[in-house]
Amino acid sequence: MKYLRYIYLPFIFLFACTVCTGCSENVVLENESHTAWNAADAQPVYVTEWPDNEYTTQIVKPEYGEMDYIVDYSASGRYAVNLKNISEEESAAYVEELKESGYSEIFSEGNDASVGTMLKKDDVTLSIAYSGTDFGLIIMMDSDT
Repeated sequence: MKYLRYIYLPFIFLFACTVCTGCSENVVLENESHTAWNAADAQPVYVTEWPDNEYTTQIVKPEYGEMDYIVDYSASGRYAVNLKNISEEESAAYVEELKESGYSEIFSEGNDASVGTMLKKDDVTLSIAYSGTDFGLIIMMDSDT
């Protein structure tokens, strides 16, 4: 029965990210590109090692948690990394580490159940959601990066 919970995690994560982006201010920056995002064809790939690609090199590798799965949306300029067995304190510490590496917070909101944060550095935007022991991160790169 516990396995069934993990089947729905990618969908819950995508829903949470969609809700968080819908709550942000409706501001269009000059020269900002908007790429359509087709998430319908992407499937989670369960992994045990941190992926090494053009997306993950944009961020500091987390010292906490265990790799769970990735979802490759690179055709739309996005790549999702999901960790498990990471505490809320470790998740918050990792977000702070990203800020110390040059990312600026553009949005953050949390409650007793979860936290959603968006960070930006140059042409890279991070959409982060964590709840309990699950941590999801979508790395978005502008198409000209």
